[in-house]
Amino acid sequence: MTSTDPAAFFRELLGEWERMANKVGGDYARSDEFTRAMHGATAASMSTQEAISAMMTRALAAANMPSRAEIEDLSGRLARIEDQLGRIEAALGGKAERPARPKPSRTRKPPEKKS
Repeated sequence: MTSTDPAAFFRELLGEWERMANKVGGDYARSDEFTRAMHGATAASMSTQEAISAMMTRALAAANMPSRAEIEDLSGRLARIEDQLGRIEAALGGKAERPARPKPSRTRKPPEKKS
């Protein structure tokens, strides 16, 4: 008399189902139809992204706001300007000093009122 373990039966059934699903999925993933479908989905996604980007650029231009590309261009320009300033400061022998600001007078007496 052999005892049947329901958990062992379920594990075996699940393992068999997993092997079948992997085989079918692997065969399908290697097929030309799958390759064409994935290529089509990728192309559709790219064209959608381009359309959204163009639409956002037009909307930002209509609102008189800079686009992402313009912000990135400004960021690059600013970085180049900062690099040039760094080279100028290094050539001058260090950081340029700011002119000293006059300090307010510190007295214990309040200013005299003029009548």
